[in-house]
Amino acid sequence: MSELDRGTVRIKPVYIGLHHYSDVYGSVCSPDVKGTPAFEPPTAEEVRESARAMVEQFADSVAVGFVQLDELLVVEQQSDLRRLRSELTYDVDALLVGSAGNRPWEQFTLSQYGLPIMHGPVGESFLRALRAKKYFGESKFLYIGEIPSFSAPNGPYDFQLIEEQLGVSVRHIETNEFYRHFDSFDEQEVAAELDNWSRDFATVEPDRDSMLDATRVYLALRELCEREDANGVTINCGRFTEERPVVPCLAFDRLIDEGIMCACEGDVTAMLASLMLHAVSEQPVLMGNFGYRKGMFEAGSQEVTIEHDLIPLSMASEPYTVRDYHTREFGVTAYADVRQEPMTLLNMDSSLDRIVAVEGETKGSEDGGHCRIIIHMTVDGDVTRLPRVLVGSQHMSMAFGRWEQALSEAAKLLDMETAHL
Repeated sequence: MSELDRGTVRIKPVYIGLHHYSDVYGSVCSPDVKGTPAFEPPTAEEVRESARAMVEQFADSVAVGFVQLDELLVVEQQSDLRRLRSELTYDVDALLVGSAGNRPWEQFTLSQYGLPIMHGPVGESFLRALRAKKYFGESKFLYIGEIPSFSAPNGPYDFQLIEEQLGVSVRHIETNEFYRHFDSFDEQEVAAELDNWSRDFATVEPDRDSMLDATRVYLALRELCEREDANGVTINCGRFTEERPVVPCLAFDRLIDEGIMCACEGDVTAMLASLMLHAVSEQPVLMGNFGYRKGMFEAGSQEVTIEHDLIPLSMASEPYTVRDYHTREFGVTAYADVRQEPMTLLNMDSSLDRIVAVEGETKGSEDGGHCRIIIHMTVDGDVTRLPRVLVGSQHMSMAFGRWEQALSEAAKLLDMETAHL
């Protein structure tokens, strides 16, 4: 399933080629060299060559694939500055600005567009931060089930506020609407999809009817996301299972690897954190209960854990062992050993104005039976300080790679604060 290029960062290059003091007398600050003009302005071709060099230098420095440079605008006379208004669109994310000299008033004029301004090559973290802000503005997630969630009751559930502050839109879908889609698929279509999917399974313990139901969940969620142009899903799973013995865990694993981030238990902050972390990292994201002291969600001494039922196959080191849900003899979940990699943890406060980001490494995982997967991790810094900096729900989102700096830059663009260890 295509993400339709969500998160492409568009940068508009502008070069100010205007000059002061082009007369032979110059200013009182000009060097006094008898018999020579105070200043010899560059030719039009020299201005354009400097402008092209600015763009080429920036393009050569970009090491990510999501940046697109718009057509260069060279300001050679004052009237050219007005052209920028007609060339900018809502899709432009930043300005790349250079000049042949000190032009404070023109720089001020450019600042009034409210776009970040770069004066040359910037670090990858800042570009990834721009992507996060752009990705939020192009994202939409589905909230399926009753509000509030039984286990993440603090929301936020003001979906208009979420869109106003972050740009992310939300569609609330009732459980019965989901099940109408669930029931709409032909049995042969579902069976064919399951047979295709089965190559990812090393061992399958649930019966075929349960596996067909898990496949229907995947097909229904994918269809709803296509209809709504959504790239995220969270489900109030407790109410979900009151209707039928069906859970979305295995479907979530597959959707995440297809670019649709998923969060359990109707947890809106975990949903937003997963979208943000995915935008910055371009990696799949899992989430779950966060253990940060010994004995909490199976955490050992000087380590943290995520304990839940999500493990996208791309984050695993082996095919799935498919089992029931929480040893309850219904539903379908999957276990696989997690890859041992550097990782970043993220959660967002329900106020939408604060995040916590922590880097570390995965140590390994185990099948927890109740929650299917327990991921053990070490973190950079003093683990005992975690209770003082945590925000959001009891869940934490995780992706491979070290993204704390990029997340901090993204938080600044989104008017958020970042808590660190």
